[in-house]
Amino acid sequence: MLDMDGVRMIHQTVTQFHNKLVLLHCVSAYPTPAAAVNLRVLQLYQQQFPDVPVGYSGHELGTAVSVAAVALGAKVIERHLTLNKEWKGSDHVCSLEPDEFAQMVRDIRQIEQALGSPIKKFLPCEVPCQDKLGKSVVAAENLLKGSKITEENIKIKVSQPAGIRCKYLDSVIGKTLVTDVRKDEPINFFNVS
Repeated sequence: MLDMDGVRMIHQTVTQFHNKLVLLHCVSAYPTPAAAVNLRVLQLYQQQFPDVPVGYSGHELGTAVSVAAVALGAKVIERHLTLNKEWKGSDHVCSLEPDEFAQMVRDIRQIEQALGSPIKKFLPCEVPCQDKLGKSVVAAENLLKGSKITEENIKIKVSQPAGIRCKYLDSVIGKTLVTDVRKDEPINFFNVS
């Protein structure tokens, strides 16, 4: 029930005394419609208050929004628990029953693993797929021993067995074949000099 000025005031007041603070983004509507959640506020909090962790206090139906908050940087998730969503009180309807809460925690742990690293690299788990479906340099036509490899007489495609991987294409262009290679057969380093 605060705007950004109110959040700044709280941050400034508390951090005068200590930094044991987590800023939780919350919309006080029971239940909160998804369109009103505005999870991007988490990113704003991270930019404005880099000295403290941010989190999310949710009152929406279900768990998807809370799990998404983790993907946007929430380090803390606060949800209400209930044993019966039909009990009286404004928050029971949007609270989680124990089995829902447990599933949310499992989903959050999976998202935390899935977030991984910002470094894009080839992973060991991709090797079987690379071996089966990785693109190779193949002959676009029947090529005779002594032919020069050009962009016109080769193509890139999945081939079994595999040939020179497409990422090495530049190192093959201009090379001379030391063996005949039939159309659609892979070209390997032992075929070229």
